[in-house]
Amino acid sequence: MARRTRKWISFLVLLGLVGGGVVWSVRSPRRSSILLITLDTTRADRLGCYGYAEARTPVLDRLARQGVLFERAYAPVPLTLPSHATMLTGLYPPEHGLRINGQGALPEGLPTLATEFQAAGYDTAAFIAAFVLNRKFGLQRGFETYNDDLSLADPGLEGEHRYRDGRLVVDAAIRWLRPRSREPFFCWVHLFDPHYPYLTHEDRYGEEFADRPYDAELAYVDEQIERLISTLEESGALEHTTIVVVGDHGESLGEHGELAHGMTLYDATLRVPLLVVPPGESRPGIRVAEPVSLVDLAPTLLDLEGLSPLPRTSGRSLTAALRGEPLTSSPSYAETDEPYHEAHWSPLRAIISGQWKYIRSPRPELYDLLADPDELQNLAGEASGQVELLEGELAAWEERMIESSADNVALTEQERLALSSLGYASYHGTVGENERTLPDVKDMLPYYYKLNDASAMIDAGRYDLAEPLLREVLAADDAYFAAHGELGRCLLRQGKTSEAIDSLRRTMELEPGADRVQSLLASALMIQEDYSAAVEELELAIRLNPNLPENHYNLGMAMEQLGRPDEAVKHYQDCLELAPDAIQARQRLESLLNR
Repeated sequence: MARRTRKWISFLVLLGLVGGGVVWSVRSPRRSSILLITLDTTRADRLGCYGYAEARTPVLDRLARQGVLFERAYAPVPLTLPSHATMLTGLYPPEHGLRINGQGALPEGLPTLATEFQAAGYDTAAFIAAFVLNRKFGLQRGFETYNDDLSLADPGLEGEHRYRDGRLVVDAAIRWLRPRSREPFFCWVHLFDPHYPYLTHEDRYGEEFADRPYDAELAYVDEQIERLISTLEESGALEHTTIVVVGDHGESLGEHGELAHGMTLYDATLRVPLLVVPPGESRPGIRVAEPVSLVDLAPTLLDLEGLSPLPRTSGRSLTAALRGEPLTSSPSYAETDEPYHEAHWSPLRAIISGQWKYIRSPRPELYDLLADPDELQNLAGEASGQVELLEGELAAWEERMIESSADNVALTEQERLALSSLGYASYHGTVGENERTLPDVKDMLPYYYKLNDASAMIDAGRYDLAEPLLREVLAADDAYFAAHGELGRCLLRQGKTSEAIDSLRRTMELEPGADRVQSLLASALMIQEDYSAAVEELELAIRLNPNLPENHYNLGMAMEQLGRPDEAVKHYQDCLELAPDAIQARQRLESLLNR
C-alpha cells in the first residue's frame, strides 16, 4: 500500500528567556485531547529512536523528534493486564490487585484515567486488540466506548493470545476519531501485534524481515500509528491532541535464557518506550535520562490537562520533564509472580534506583545499568552494602503500599483453560517469607521450556521423545507439578495406566486446584475399571469445577457399573444441562429411563 508523505508541524512557541535559558510551556490555552497508544510486548531498544539501526519505525522516530522521549521507562510487571492497570490507575500491582493475567478484575470503584476524564466531560473510548484486556477484567470502567470485539480474530489462537490484527483495531478507532475535531477526548488504542507468535508480514516487506519477525511486527505497528495520526491531522484535531506512545512491557529474545516475558525482571522485559508529544506549545527532541515508571503515566496526563490528581497514587507527574526541566530521582518498583504461578518457583521483586537495579530472589542480583546495560555482571556478591541499601528501599516501598485484592472474574470454561498454563496452574498468591527457599527461576528456566517442548511432543504423538524429557525436568525439580501432570498424560497415551495414575496423583498433591488433572486421574481409574476409586475422584473433580460435562458423564457411567442406576440418571442429566449435544449421555439416559 502506497504511503502518503505528510509534513507534521510542531507548534513551538517561544515564551521568553530566563537566565539565558529557554522556557517552554506544555499546556495549551484550551484543554487538549489525549491519544494513548499502548504497544504490547514492545521493548525500547528495538525502535530507531532508541538507537536500533535496523528498525523500520519512521513514525515513532518522528514522534520522538517532535516531543519527549523517556530513555529509561520501566514497566511495573512484565505482563499485559497488570501493567495496563498500572498505567490507568497510577498504582502498582499490589495496590490495584491485578498481579497476573486472567485471574481477576480491577476492583470496583477504583478511579482510573478513563473515569476521571469522563467526569471532566471528555469523550472516552478504548479500542482493544486482545482478550487479555477484555472488559470482564475491569479496565472498561469510564469508557463510553470499549471496543474489544474479537469476532475477526484468528480462530486458531486462544485465551490471552487471542487478538485481532492492528489494522482492524485502528480501523475501528479511526471511525470513532474522524468526527471528533473539537470536543476533547481520551482515546486509548491497544496494539498487540508484537506479541508472540510473530509474523514477518512478507506481503508488505518481502524477505526483509525473514530472520527478524519481531522487527517486522514493530514496522507493521509503526504503519498503523501513522494511520491514526493522519486521521487527526485531516480532521484538524492533531493541533490540540497530546499523543502518548508506550509499551506495556518488553520481550526477551533469548537474553538470560528467557524466550518471551513474564518470568524475569531484566531490562529486556521491563524497559519500554515512552514518547509524549504535547500539542501546541512544546519543546521538541527532549530526551529524559532519569528512570521513570509506567505508574507515573496517569498522574502526568491528569496534571497535563489541569485535572485533579487521583485520590491515591504511587506515581508522580512528569510534566516538568515535558518542559525540559530536570526530574528528581525516584525509585521504580517491579515484580513478577509468574514463576510461582507457573511452577511454584520464587516470585521476584525489584527496585530500580538511579544507575542500580536490585532483584530480590533466592540468589539476589545487583546490576549497574549504566555500566552494564545488558545485565551480565551480577555485583551482589561484591557490593553487599549496595544490596543492603536497596533491599531496605524495596522493603520500604512494600511497607508503604496498601494492597488490594482483585474482584472475581467470570470466565467461560474455554477461557479459563486457555488462560491457565497447560491447564494446570491455579493462582495462589505469593508465599511471603518462604519465597526465598523456593527454586530460583534463573536456574529453572531451561526446564520451563523443556516442559513446553515436551507438551508439544505429546500433542504430536512423539511420546518416545516427550517421556525422557519430562523425566529430566522432574529430576531437576520433583515438585514441578505441571511436569508430573504432563508425564501422566504422556504415560496414559502410551497405555501405561498404573504409572500415569501415580504421576497424576503426585500432581494433585502439589497443585490441589488442578481440576483438569483431577478429571484425567478419574478417567485413568475408569480405564482400569476401578469404579469405586473413580467415583471418589470424579466427585472431587466436580467440586473443583462443576462445569465440565465429561466429569458428569463419567460419573454416570461409573454409577451404572456399580449398580446405582438412579444416581447415574442424575449425572447424565447434569451432563446434558452443560452439553445438550452430548449424544452418548442422552443415549445412556434414555436407556436407563426406558428400562
